[in-house]
Amino acid sequence: MRTEPPRPFIGMSRLESVCPPWPAPGTEVEVAVLGPVEIRGAAQPFARAASKELVVYLAFHRQGVRNDVWATALWTDRCIASSTLHSTASVARRALGRSPSGGEHLPRGGRRLRLAGSVGTDVDRFAAAAGGADPNGWKEALALVRGRPFEGLHLADWAVLDGTQAQLEAMVVGTALKAAEYFLRRGRGEEAEWAVRRGLRANPYDERLYRGLLWAMERMGNRAGMWSTMAELRFLSTDGADRSAGHGAGMERRTVPPSVHPTTVALFRELSQRESPAARGEPSRL
Repeated sequence: MRTEPPRPFIGMSRLESVCPPWPAPGTEVEVAVLGPVEIRGAAQPFARAASKELVVYLAFHRQGVRNDVWATALWTDRCIASSTLHSTASVARRALGRSPSGGEHLPRGGRRLRLAGSVGTDVDRFAAAAGGADPNGWKEALALVRGRPFEGLHLADWAVLDGTQAQLEAMVVGTALKAAEYFLRRGRGEEAEWAVRRGLRANPYDERLYRGLLWAMERMGNRAGMWSTMAELRFLSTDGADRSAGHGAGMERRTVPPSVHPTTVALFRELSQRESPAARGEPSRL
């Protein structure tokens, strides 16, 4: 039976409200994809799932796309009737509604669709907050991350195929590592852990983030947290299967994942053997 890996306590609820305010200046509708997809500020619910997915696709193709292009992107394995394409776009247009000035958020454009400038994304807000040198901005950006990018979509192969999802994950992980290093060098392990775990929401497979967790636990003097971090990584590397099963009762149980990078293993061994947190030391680059 699959069991969830142990997770160390995270007392970071005060950081959950630091995200930059919405709506961003100049936008009235936000396509939020840094986690389960939401379309905030729409006039009404989307009556058709494909219409919602169309809006998400258009939000990342701001130059506009022809009907045949977005149809192929959403339905890669079959041809869609022109009547279906028309109704899909019409439902999306009605759901998005109009701005107070009267303009449609999805203007009518014949054979080419393009969202109006009144529609933005949470990725825009993330990039604006994370792009500066202010650590508070990095925290604001990371607070926007709720899960894997484009989570919940069923017609999002395009995001993988054109590299959009990989770019978003890299953006989040890079910001998380940057913030974690900043906090670790100042002995602020709890904030470093929070930043790293935000990165793990977007990409739970980047081992650099687990090294950041090890350093954060060491900074907080949380030896149990270091072991718990390795248990998380072991669970991930074995897909939840207990690879120690079948070992004799007298054999020592594995304490590191079988496929963990040697750098992570060496760091774990180094930090777990220390008698006290290295509050005055500095972590190597994550």
